[in-house]
Amino acid sequence: MTFRNLTGFSNLEFETLKNICLPRLTRRRVGRQQNITAHRKFFVLLTWLRKYPTFEELSIAFRMTKRKIYTVIKNAIEDVHQPLVSEYIKWYSKQEQEQNNFAFTNFPQCLAIVDVTVQPIKRPTENQRGWYSGKHKTHVIKSQTINGADGRVMHVYSGINGRVHDIAIWRNSNVEEQFQNNPILADKAYIGIQHNCQAIIPIRKPRNRELTENEKSFNKRVSSDRILIENYYARLKNKFKILSYRYRGSITEYKKIFEICCALTNFDVQLRPLRRRNTENQN
Repeated sequence: MTFRNLTGFSNLEFETLKNICLPRLTRRRVGRQQNITAHRKFFVLLTWLRKYPTFEELSIAFRMTKRKIYTVIKNAIEDVHQPLVSEYIKWYSKQEQEQNNFAFTNFPQCLAIVDVTVQPIKRPTENQRGWYSGKHKTHVIKSQTINGADGRVMHVYSGINGRVHDIAIWRNSNVEEQFQNNPILADKAYIGIQHNCQAIIPIRKPRNRELTENEKSFNKRVSSDRILIENYYARLKNKFKILSYRYRGSITEYKKIFEICCALTNFDVQLRPLRRRNTENQN
């Protein structure tokens, strides 16, 4: 396999990301020191996130014991989380997005999109009912992201029980204050949030009649703009199989893993945009 296939990035991109995390990757830890370079530690982590092999498969590939592989990955998660999230997951105001020619096609007044993505997990040993999703018929873990008009994640609220409804996740994430002046795009699962903030949500079909042509047209325009967040999730999960396969690891570590993958995907979207900018579309 090529370097890009294993890590998801070119050598130059890998070095850029590694250098952001270098001070923490090279810090000395209390206790027995690991004889492993920052480059190799970061390479092991990205390979694990990208391919999601078992620790046994990684131990064979990197000629380390399973225990050492586990320790390397656990330490690497701690090392890279803060620098990558600080560098690549940032809140962009409407003005900042407009300065970079980012705006939604049908609803340019909107600041961002919100949605929840789910991932199957192994059956928990405790609180199985809390993690079970009746909709998905399995145990899942949920993550809410708020994405700007270029698709990049601006806010993450992750590690939520599969039983919790999307609108409850929204309310617990404490982001409503950010949408008092500029609306957020959301799907029908978020009907009701417009009472506490500005939101653009598809119109639900009434009981006693069909939607009018204008209402259908409105819903299509909402869906057309909202597809951007689905494009982002596709990029995120195709790039990092740890988020598309059934998650086998610790629930307590999942939040950091999800945020690291979002930060890395944001970096990727900066280089390879999900959509062309408005100025390019107009030409």
